[in-house]
Amino acid sequence: MNGFNIQSKRSHHRGVNYVVATAWTPDPQRILAFQQALLENKIEFTETKVQENALELARREESHLRVRIATVGPDVSNVIVTSGRPAYNLDLFIEQADAIYGAYRQTWIGNRHCQIVRCDATIRHLYSCTEHAFKYLWETRLGQKDDDFKYLGGRPILGGGLRLVMPAAKDPDPLHIEIKIESFFEATQDLFIETQFVWPQPRLLKATEKFDAGYRLTSVEEYAIKNVCDFLLKPETEE
Repeated sequence: MNGFNIQSKRSHHRGVNYVVATAWTPDPQRILAFQQALLENKIEFTETKVQENALELARREESHLRVRIATVGPDVSNVIVTSGRPAYNLDLFIEQADAIYGAYRQTWIGNRHCQIVRCDATIRHLYSCTEHAFKYLWETRLGQKDDDFKYLGGRPILGGGLRLVMPAAKDPDPLHIEIKIESFFEATQDLFIETQFVWPQPRLLKATEKFDAGYRLTSVEEYAIKNVCDFLLKPETEE
């Protein structure tokens, strides 16, 4: 019997980030226009923090949603949209992210081309195991022995995991992938999985094009629930 329950998936975090070759300034009128554009899409935030080089909007009620626009270099800024422990499906988060990036474009870029320096998207899931999640990962999936840890001094192992890094291939749209798989310290029978895609190739976003947050997030989600889970589900025939 496999101790990894693929049906128990819970979303723990979603996020998408664009680094753009566009300066950001804390102009009060533009910030107000940005918030107004969000309200027109029924997106309201209860917390606003304006700094010299960054704007942060956050909402904790109904759903944890956060936006950060910040200067990261001369005429370069990043726009990050995240949701922690979301209680709603990915489609709704994509809808909100699309509206946020649309409002950002309308306010700070306008009707002109925009150079995207890079993009990344991250999704974190939790899955239940029938035993300690690290025990499942170490012994069942990796085929190692609990006795191996005696070489570390015999101290109890509270948890641990794997980090897998796959560099970008040489193709028209290179993709760098990082995966973290580890026991969740808040609930040791839960397996924490973080899947991150990084698109390092700069590209031009034309004046008629929208930010493609939905494509980025969907690509990560599909890989996380298919490829990563296939890696974790050790077939019974191999035992």
